[in-house]
Amino acid sequence: MESFIFDQTVLKYLISFVVFSGHCLTFCSGANVLIFVGLGEGSHFLASAAIGRELAQRGHNITALVSNAYSHRALDPRFSPLFHFELFVHSRPLEEVYDTMEWVARASASGHFMWEMPTDFPDARSIEFSDCDAVFQNVSLMERLVATDFDVVIADPMFCCGLLLAHHLQAKVVITSPLAWNADIGKLVGNPTNPAWIPSAGTGFPTRMTFLQRLLNVILSGAFAPSRFIVPILEEFKTQRGLVPGYSMVELYQRADLVLVQTDFAVEAPIPLMPKIVPVGGLTTRPADPLPQDLEAFVQSSGEPGIIVFSLGTYVTHMKAELIEVLAEAFSRIPQKVIWQLRGTPPETVKKRANILTLEWVPQNDLLGHIKTRAFVYQGGNNGLHEALYHAVPIVVIPVFGDQNDVAARIVARGIGISVDFTQMTPESLTGHLKEIVENKKYKEAMTHHSAIYHDRPQRPVERAAFWIEHVIKHGGDYMRSPVNDLVWYQHYLLDVICFLIGGLFLFLLFLFYLFRCICKLGMKTSSRKRNKE
Repeated sequence: MESFIFDQTVLKYLISFVVFSGHCLTFCSGANVLIFVGLGEGSHFLASAAIGRELAQRGHNITALVSNAYSHRALDPRFSPLFHFELFVHSRPLEEVYDTMEWVARASASGHFMWEMPTDFPDARSIEFSDCDAVFQNVSLMERLVATDFDVVIADPMFCCGLLLAHHLQAKVVITSPLAWNADIGKLVGNPTNPAWIPSAGTGFPTRMTFLQRLLNVILSGAFAPSRFIVPILEEFKTQRGLVPGYSMVELYQRADLVLVQTDFAVEAPIPLMPKIVPVGGLTTRPADPLPQDLEAFVQSSGEPGIIVFSLGTYVTHMKAELIEVLAEAFSRIPQKVIWQLRGTPPETVKKRANILTLEWVPQNDLLGHIKTRAFVYQGGNNGLHEALYHAVPIVVIPVFGDQNDVAARIVARGIGISVDFTQMTPESLTGHLKEIVENKKYKEAMTHHSAIYHDRPQRPVERAAFWIEHVIKHGGDYMRSPVNDLVWYQHYLLDVICFLIGGLFLFLLFLFYLFRCICKLGMKTSSRKRNKE
């Protein structure tokens, strides 16, 4: 069975390679596409790579630029037959690169990520400068990139170096991110936003906010927006290195031809979007493949109760011993078997639980698509939300940091799952949530309903993304540019009009006052004359 699955997998990639090779023979019809969305780690790479695979199968030439810290991407059989890989080499030690990612894991596990991020995060300025210099100061790399004459560059809005490179190469720019809808980034690219009902990223606020939530939302969307910390660093780098003269970093965001956002209104609250902002939520979704033989045997051994899939994603690689104990104890109290993605050697408290199987890596999509999967317990990543939605699996979400709070808010608002605060979680409370999500059919029914909405459309997310990228390659995106970009802040918020109206009203009231005063004086004079005549 395992040999058969392996042969199927190899055959699938061989077919993709043959198709790609055939397209390469018609090079003149294929565009040159560069994917540069950060170092090459995690969901940021996987979401954009899904778009790259679709474009490659349509005959385009895909180059992926990743760091030497994640050079293993070039060996991944999902991408290596379809992509050409370019590497940039960090000037800082690779241990330091990995330590930065490990810091995210440790801070998120502490339960105080939002506090530690601004106070204890490694020097963001030096990291951005070092990583961008690793690209722009590599003469041979830049010569190859310029010589390729890219038609379009796919960049991540949170890794501004890709945006700089796209404009430096004078290519069309497509911005994409695996994160949930971010009103701050939307505002940067010219999308109207209203903090009265559109929550700021990371808050986890609902669309119907209380007064205090709206007050905090206004403050966070202004003074503490992520762009206020990221953009100035790259502005300084751009100026010092003399890159893309004549434009500010904000203007480079505004000049993007297309913005692909990982959201879908099957679960997202309705928000206004400008034409160049295209929702493509679920780029990594696909039908489930067969499981490896040993994993399939474990799943089948679960019997009627079925299985629960548990993963805390790419970045959460550290967990306190107390949290592991809570999870292991709760999982041992339910009739389902649990497949747990756990990095490193599992502690004894996990190994002694007969119903738990730990794996360094789990085929998440394939497990979610299995008929015996009853629930998905995870940290609230946006890709995971859409994969669960695709396969109609109800969710217990344990948000840790970043946009995961926003994803949790969407899950609760749509009734497709339960949100759990991991800092307050106990074995009893988690056991109760797990039993509730499996036994209360309202969650499965709600998820099935929203999954049907998600599937009822003419294009898959990657097909829609590829279509719009091909569209801007042919026609550009200037015609979709938001008029908001041409307004200064007081025009955008109509402050000049409001001041004019208030001034006009004041002058009108002042006129009425003096008119009334004159009438009163005239009346008094008339009555005085009458008294004098009498």
